[in-house]
Amino acid sequence: MTKRLPLLAALCAALAAGHPMGNFSVNHYARFEPSARGLAIRYVMDLAEIPTFELFQQWGPGADPKAKALDQAREWAAHLAITVAGKPVKARVEHAAIVLAEGAGNMQVARITADLIVDAAGGRVAFEDRNYEGRSGWKEIVRPGAADRSAGLTAYPSDPMLAPPQDVKTSFLWTVAPASPRVETPVAAPPPPPPPGTVVKGDYLSTLLRRSEIGWQLTLIGIAVAFGLGAMHAMSPGHGKTIVAAYLVGSRGTFKHAIFLGGMVTFTHTASVFALGFVTLFLSRYVLPETLFPILGAISGLSIVWVGAMLFFRRLHRHGHDHHHHHGDGHTHSHSHVPEGEITMGSLIALGASGGLVPCPSALVLLLSAISLGRVGLGMLLLVGFSAGLATVLMGMGVLVLCVGNLLPATQKFTATRAFRLLPAASAALITCVGLVMTCVSLGIIRPFAIG
Repeated sequence: MTKRLPLLAALCAALAAGHPMGNFSVNHYARFEPSARGLAIRYVMDLAEIPTFELFQQWGPGADPKAKALDQAREWAAHLAITVAGKPVKARVEHAAIVLAEGAGNMQVARITADLIVDAAGGRVAFEDRNYEGRSGWKEIVRPGAADRSAGLTAYPSDPMLAPPQDVKTSFLWTVAPASPRVETPVAAPPPPPPPGTVVKGDYLSTLLRRSEIGWQLTLIGIAVAFGLGAMHAMSPGHGKTIVAAYLVGSRGTFKHAIFLGGMVTFTHTASVFALGFVTLFLSRYVLPETLFPILGAISGLSIVWVGAMLFFRRLHRHGHDHHHHHGDGHTHSHSHVPEGEITMGSLIALGASGGLVPCPSALVLLLSAISLGRVGLGMLLLVGFSAGLATVLMGMGVLVLCVGNLLPATQKFTATRAFRLLPAASAALITCVGLVMTCVSLGIIRPFAIG
């Protein structure tokens, strides 16, 4: 059993991840080569797991990818706006080929290469690629004599800080004479390892879904692996750990509150992945799934801002009413209005929902892979396990914070300090600021960065 179930290797993940540009990416490449026959164009579309899944849905069951590749290339060529010497021209598809490879979670990735020719004499060329407008990905145009940065979308640069090109338009002058020698393309380094908790090619869950027979023992182990991947994913930057800690500290939360938050995150994350999977399966022609991520992120951020702002004003108001009563007989007593038990069900639900509202792409890949292989029930169980692992880390963070808080001295001298009395308002202000940053990042106002 130990040899058949490499659990440790599964939790550490495989070396080869999904698509290097992301599971939702649609990557464009157009290289121009003037020749005596006209203007030759090598046009390549490299589709990640989700777009490939959508394309196969569009082609229908039982379609021959090789036969469909030519039809698809012709459809894409029709959406290329090309003018030569100011006159619109059409690109003719001479050849097309498709290469399918295994991506993350048993899902396929497709790269379709088409050789196009434009029958026109020399002149100024204007080119615009209008395919998959609005989709994220690598968009490269190689003019005659220019450097090829990705070797035809076969070797992406490994630097994660390098912004992918977004070239969909170009203009240049060409003649029928042979073009200048093309600059040699440097060999790209292998892609960086995937983040912890990422569903990758060849991992245990991918292998499990392909098995012809799955007993209850393997199902339980699969759920445990999914749980571990979700927990590892939650340990990476983000996912609201800072918010949960600040909320429970400032509100004097209990272990029950931490557990409820974890359960709410599990429910919301599972529901959001199901909803996004439904959109991908049935509505991707009308709604691009990846466009929902910024919207969900903004909703999540705004809900956190709402919770934080309400808590801040409430706690600030209470802090302003800390007072001392002086009596004529010389007796003095004070009322310490440090908020006790101010956690509300509404704020707990809002905070828990915000932690799981934005679905993890790896979880979506896992669900769609299970659907494509006819393992819908198993996919749902694995997804719940993944979400539970993510939520458990958040619960653990909350419990850890509460345990540390219980170790602090509870003497009147300590609790009467100004810093202690300002702690609830400060934690609420932190929650509000984090929510504002999340909202601005989701809306593209500021560049993304990690918030624990």
